Amino acid sequence: MSQNDLFWSAELVDLKKGFVFVQEEGRYSCLICGAAFEDGEIFRVPDRDNRDKWYDARKYAAYHVQHSHGSMLDYLLGLDKKASGLTDLQKQLIRQFASGMSDAEIVKSSGGGSASTIRNHRFVLKEKAKQAKLLLAAIELMESGVSADAPRFMPIHRTATQIDERYAITEDEYESIMQQYFPQGPNGPLASFPRKEKRKVAILRHISAYFEASRKYTEKEVNDLLKRYWEADYVTLRRYLIEYGFLDRTDDGSEYWVKG
Repeated sequence: MSQNDLFWSAELVDLKKGFVFVQEEGRYSCLICGAAFEDGEIFRVPDRDNRDKWYDARKYAAYHVQHSHGSMLDYLLGLDKKASGLTDLQKQLIRQFASGMSDAEIVKSSGGGSASTIRNHRFVLKEKAKQAKLLLAAIELMESGVSADAPRFMPIHRTATQIDERYAITEDEYESIMQQYFPQGPNGPLASFPRKEKRKVAILRHISAYFEASRKYTEKEVNDLLKRYWEADYVTLRRYLIEYGFLDRTDDGSEYWVKG
């Protein structure tokens, strides 16, 4: 299962922790970067007093999330509105509510509004949470009744810049696209680069999986990897990977990384 699949299939309790236990692989996996910690392994954690601590895999996974990525709340609120459904104002208020600020303190910090307005925002957020629970329950009940041959959709990457019909790709469609455009196998090269958006997204999704989530790449390293797929115009691949939210880079193009 890919890192993106793990994130979207994670239970609520695991999303809040930031890691999940992958039963079939016997490991704990970070939902943000994909770092894996084998169950049964012991990990050394240096202490401030130079006294080593030893954590089992589960506890070390929690340590990794906290020390490598910080708060899961901050990470989730950092996702695009298309992923979370939250406006910038709602994200800001959630951070303030989570920090323990009173309504009066929030009004003071914002320099305007009223305590009643903040209370209304609290109410709206709680109503959204209720609706989300009901929707999740309804969808799970729906899925339990779906026939085994119903189409299954490929997950959408968390950093997609625009979610629309081009991301409605079934697993069968994805497999067909891979066979058509990668006739020599998944490692490339591409037979051609499609104009249709859905096929373009599928190909970019496949290629982006070859980049390591926790690694920084130079432009040359990115180019060398992309040349495997389309040596004649690897620059176009690089541009699309950034445009569609699969990769990100510094302003001067000196470093590239998997977005998110």
